[in-house]
Amino acid sequence: MRIALAICALALLAAGTACGERTEPTGASVPIYPVTVQGAAEGPTALAETPQRIVPLGRGPHQILRALGLERRTVTVDDSLVGLPLVAQIKKARPDLIVASTDVDPLDLARARSATNAAVYVTPDSSMGDVERAIGDVGLLAGRPVAARRVTAGIQRDRRQVTARLSGAPVVTTFIDVGHFSTIGSRSLLGSIVEAAKGKDVAGPSPEQGPFPLKRLASIDPEAYVALSDSGTTLAQLRANRVAKKIAAVRSGRFGIVASRLAQPGPGVGKALVAVARILHPDAFR
Repeated sequence: MRIALAICALALLAAGTACGERTEPTGASVPIYPVTVQGAAEGPTALAETPQRIVPLGRGPHQILRALGLERRTVTVDDSLVGLPLVAQIKKARPDLIVASTDVDPLDLARARSATNAAVYVTPDSSMGDVERAIGDVGLLAGRPVAARRVTAGIQRDRRQVTARLSGAPVVTTFIDVGHFSTIGSRSLLGSIVEAAKGKDVAGPSPEQGPFPLKRLASIDPEAYVALSDSGTTLAQLRANRVAKKIAAVRSGRFGIVASRLAQPGPGVGKALVAVARILHPDAFR
């Protein structure tokens, strides 16, 4: 009798532990449609069934679809176009779903939606958390939620690794060079990556467009210098510049290049974080 009661109690405990948990749809037979998500656009994105033709607009959306294994359902267009030429290409592609970066003109997206009746999702991309959310949303819309969880889990592993490595490390003042001393603000995706790597973007939240004043940069004297790979900036070039060579980061060699493809709002942001953290805190990764 006691054994039977113990078995019953264990069964009830197991059932109680599972209460409140949301079952992850792992099989093809588990319905996930209709589905609605809220991206960076004003209105939500809703789909009643699995989209078979998906048009990505922007480097981030291209990378997300590829990471989710959606190449066969991806229909590419020349997304360097703007205005009516872009809308014409999208219309010809006959998409069920358009996944666009925030760089795409909202008017072009509205015209494309009207011309195709496709659902439109705009990826949030101003932080690492935004990118993880975008990957999850696209995974739901495209019927690949499990694949999306695997991709975001990889980003989260990189974030945990960096957090553990940098425990107790000081914040490092940092300049981000996207080409010819032009920079990007702390409220951007790359700015959030620098912050997660215990860095402080010296350009502030909203720097002016164009090259950052070099004399001002020298007076701020950042401790670290991060350049994107397509910027063309090298440490040798900086040391050859009569003003830039005086910057603390240039003098000490606390300089590094991050692959531009990793710094896009896509699955590479975790690797971008690791790369930036290595530049800012080289001793933590020895």
